[in-house]
Amino acid sequence: MESLINVLNLKYLKVEYINNQNVVILVDNEGFEILKGYGNTITDAMNDLHQNLI
Repeated sequence: MESLINVLNLKYLKVEYINNQNVVILVDNEGFEILKGYGNTITDAMNDLHQNLI
């Protein structure tokens, strides 16, 4: 399934692929990493990040 959002255009999220997992990282204005979410897909990693926020 193709994503409707280009995650590269999201200002405060950084997407990486580390140790065979997608990682979505919430960053602040200065680029410091605040929180991470992990998953088999970018969507799973974003959902994990969101779950960690609530």
